[in-house]
Amino acid sequence: RMMLTGQVFAIMGKVAEDPQIRSIIKSADHYLYEKEIGGYRLNTDFHELKFDLGRMFGFAYGEKENGAVFSHMAVMYGNALYRRGYAKEGWKVLKSLSDTALDFDTSRIYPGIPEYFRSDGRGRYMLTMVTQVFGVRGEGGDLIIAPKLLAEQFDSQGKASIQISFANKTLEVIFENADRKDYGDYTLASAVCEGRELPIADGSYGVLSRKVLDDLGDGIHSVTIKLI
Repeated sequence: RMMLTGQVFAIMGKVAEDPQIRSIIKSADHYLYEKEIGGYRLNTDFHELKFDLGRMFGFAYGEKENGAVFSHMAVMYGNALYRRGYAKEGWKVLKSLSDTALDFDTSRIYPGIPEYFRSDGRGRYMLTMVTQVFGVRGEGGDLIIAPKLLAEQFDSQGKASIQISFANKTLEVIFENADRKDYGDYTLASAVCEGRELPIADGSYGVLSRKVLDDLGDGIHSVTIKLI
């Protein structure tokens, strides 16, 4: 018996240590992963009905809370893995969802993978790709750029980019990985915003300070991150 939710919060909450995370990944791949239906199920089939435990056991196995693939929890699993440095495994979670959503013959939906849809139908919380995969996120008012991109996520010229809004500024962050190295093999060689060198911390992330952001004018501003 296995449930994905408990694994997610053990990883995300930094309760599980690295050997335990590796065991979780191995078990989740064995007991919960089914590529053809989108990836990781919420739980294994418990082969029993427990109507006093609410919705989970009120459905046939594979439907809704009882063993379906919920993008909500799957994305949280991927997010937790990225937070702990398991980029390859985190990408497997997100790519499985994406591949299924884009396979219309299987999914029968318009493409898109929000964590959930709010009451007016708008998808919400598309943050894991931004804050963990591309690694662009706010911290104390500054913009931190700490990519966890895999080699396969760069184009044929070794480039990847994302456009975001932060602190009322529009930024295009461009990552250059000429040697197409994988996450864990590259370090940040430089970070440049509009010709201005940005500080690099520990060779792993660049810092675009709030002061520099406030000095930027209107329009789209480029930030170039060189990986070696």
